[in-house]
Order: sequence, then structure tokens, then C-alpha cells
Amino acid sequence: MIELAISRSDRVDEATLDRLYAALPEHRKVRSDAYYRQIDRRTSIVSFALLQLLWSEQFTGQLPEIVVGIFGKPAFAGVGAAHFNISHDQTVCACVLAPVSVGVDLQSRVPFDEDLFDRIASRTELQLRHQLVSLDDLSALWTRKEAVVKRTGRGLTMPFQTIEALSAPGVLTMTCDDPDVRLSLSAAGRTTQDLLSDVRIRFLQPRSDPDDWSSVPGEELMRPFTGFQNALAC
Repeated sequence: MIELAISRSDRVDEATLDRLYAALPEHRKVRSDAYYRQIDRRTSIVSFALLQLLWSEQFTGQLPEIVVGIFGKPAFAGVGAAHFNISHDQTVCACVLAPVSVGVDLQSRVPFDEDLFDRIASRTELQLRHQLVSLDDLSALWTRKEAVVKRTGRGLTMPFQTIEALSAPGVLTMTCDDPDVRLSLSAAGRTTQDLLSDVRIRFLQPRSDPDDWSSVPGEELMRPFTGFQNALAC
């Protein structure tokens, strides 16, 4: 089972945020403190707290040391049976924990921009121009590519134009109205159909205790994205 948890940092009160921060490992505190904007600091704290929660639900003991690969992908040191990835956009945070290499990307609406589209679209995807102009939103295409890049850990060494986001195997794109975001998940060795049944999606919010999170009604609002008129394998 692939566990995907989503949370809203803007709905966390200051006292609870302080408790989540206190439970972070030192390296994450340093990273969170480095953010200039308060909104980014909050999402940094909440997203990592989600990872701590998912780990505690499946494994005993503390969260393992996290190391960064040559291209910047974080991973658990010496733990081959668990993989994770984190994403956040403004106030929405997402964390995935899986038995295989994964990548997740979360993005609110990205208004259509000709230059940006031409920079990220593959030759095949250029035919989607009119549909995406009509949608006035590049977030679904963008998140699919980001999810693939984050799963492989190749970072900027993999130009977006080389990624066939529509036909990439094992990529699931979801959309939600509240919060208004698109989310794409890429998992090694999984088909898109596998992901429809293998991913458990939960909307969670922390309570007063850092280890105590409550489910938020609304999971059913996260649904497969079909904005490309079924061109995406969702």
C-alpha cells in the first residue's frame, strides 16, 4: 500500500505548529528556519510532520536519518524497504510513503503561458495547446512531469521536454476543488491502474499532540483528473 497524506498548514494553530516544530529533527528545524516567508516555514514544518506520522504508523522506532542523493533527492539512509517524497504549494502539504521509489508533486492552478508551455511540452504534448489554453491551467501537465523527475531523482538533469507526461507509466494525476490543487504521483513498477487501487489518500490535520492527527472529511473530493479529455491515463 502507498500512503499519501495531505494537510493544510493554514489551518494549524500556532500552539500546535510550535509542538510540531519541537518534534522535528534538528536538520529540519534549520531548513524550516531558513525560509524568509512565514507561509513557507509553516508548510515546511507540516509537510515533514506528515512524514513523521506516516513512518510511525508503519514502523517502530524513530524516523531514520535522511540523506540526499547526487541530484538532490532525499532518501532514508540504509532503509531500502521504504521510500518517501514531499511536496507543498502555498498552504497545502503532501507526503507519500511507499515500498517503492515514488515522486509526488502538488500544485495550484498555473495560468496558461505560451513560453512556459513551449519550454516544458514534449513534441507529442504540443498538440494539447488548445485544450490547455481553454483550461487556462498547466498544473496537471506540470505535476506529472515533476512527479516523474522526483521519483527518478534526476532533478534538472532530466529536461521536462524529454518527459512524455501523458504516456509515462505509473503516473496518477488527481484533482481537488477544495483545496483547488492538482496532484500527481509516480511510482516505480506500478501502472496507473495499480495506483488507483494501491494508493490510500487521507486528508489530515494535527491536534494538540504532535502524534495525534485527525481525519478531515473530504477525501472523496480528490478524483482522477480528466481535463485532457481522457488523453491522460487516469
